[in-house]
Amino acid sequence: MENLTIINLCVCGILFCGVTEVADAQRRFQKKEAKPVEISTFVFADNLWEIKIADFEKNPANKKFNFAWQSSAKKGLRSEGAGFKMLGIKAGEAVIISNDGKELKGMSISFYNKGDDGAMSAVHFEKLVSNLKNKISEKLSSKPRTEENKGTVNLTRISWKSEGTSYRLEKSASAKGMPEFLRFRVMSTSTANRRETTASRTSLRANVVKDKKTGDVYIDNIPMVDQGKKGYCACASAARIYQYYGRTTDQHEIAQLAGSSARGGTTLPEMVGSLKKVTSSLNSRVNILYEYPKGMSDGDPYSKKYESGVKEMMRDINSYQQLAKKKGTKGIPIKGEKEYARIPHGYVLSFDYFIYKCDPKAFREVMMKKSSYSRFRNKIKEYIDQGIPVGWCLQLGLFAEKGLPQARGGHMRLIIGYNDKKKELIYTDSWGEGHAKKSMDAGEAFCMTNALLVLPPTK
Repeated sequence: MENLTIINLCVCGILFCGVTEVADAQRRFQKKEAKPVEISTFVFADNLWEIKIADFEKNPANKKFNFAWQSSAKKGLRSEGAGFKMLGIKAGEAVIISNDGKELKGMSISFYNKGDDGAMSAVHFEKLVSNLKNKISEKLSSKPRTEENKGTVNLTRISWKSEGTSYRLEKSASAKGMPEFLRFRVMSTSTANRRETTASRTSLRANVVKDKKTGDVYIDNIPMVDQGKKGYCACASAARIYQYYGRTTDQHEIAQLAGSSARGGTTLPEMVGSLKKVTSSLNSRVNILYEYPKGMSDGDPYSKKYESGVKEMMRDINSYQQLAKKKGTKGIPIKGEKEYARIPHGYVLSFDYFIYKCDPKAFREVMMKKSSYSRFRNKIKEYIDQGIPVGWCLQLGLFAEKGLPQARGGHMRLIIGYNDKKKELIYTDSWGEGHAKKSMDAGEAFCMTNALLVLPPTK
């Protein structure tokens, strides 16, 4: 991009769930640590698949595990795993899933993931794997089978089977051999033997609910993936989409592909590039529906498309300065310039800086005059009507939102519906119960948006 001086942060480098926001999330999510508890009592229970998930949650004996519902649908439970041990070995996050809110059908226990635990040496990692393998083999009185499995990511699977239950210790490392995650999965054999397929586009339409009374049109049955304290909003959102399609892909696999860190988050170009590498194996593709500025997902600040997009953004900011002066509301301060000054030729103002300083109502008035607003809404409706959720990359902090564990900065949500009568969007956040289904004025949502993307099935 010629002769452009960057003021503050370049818009192309926006992080979704970046460092400051993760720190804020950690403070808000902080819970009193539980005393060390042994989880083997339920992990290796003989009647596991006969237990109803509601009964498991209500059982006083299970309260010490600190499980909480992932959403109001009450189909899954999650615990951050503070103080967990399995067979005497330190464990972490645990997730339990059910058969549509009825009997248990599987669980996943994390023993290591880079997002929660930071970097681990390969030597330490392999010792942990060996120790777990020996302990589980002793508990089940059987020898495991080891196989290399190429799914969303390459992983080594160590498997045992016993009386209707499949046990899998799964480890994965990066191409450079650095540990990524180690998890223990317990499933009913019927679940474990099910062949994974990606849902067809035709079948997804059946998940669209049209509420004539409220005017809401939304996609039902979107699984909740709780990112917890990690800066994994983009990874968790992508995992939710693929789980909705029928895959078992989780946020740690997506994080490995995207090169995400819990502290650093994921940029849009990183996420798009990584998803493009794996969508063929997941029978889907990546479509960018909208960008602000144009070209942001390419990650090339010198491309003609991006240059054009930034110029458009600067024109919008200059329109805001004019309106702000007319209304007597606050202008955007620019060093060395008068109040309400136009952006100097050749300068770029960060979108994050702008929304932090602007008057939200005045900015909304500017943006509502753009023809791209109607295209924005129409694209969302087009895919929601097909039963396809829309990935929503945005900047928080422009309009007030209650109960969020992240106050400002880049974030990613899923748009799952709309209401034309109220001119609202219906969306979901990857923060667990209470964040599964929310709504917002479509105009406000448009002002906050960096990008919309979809991962539609190929068939």
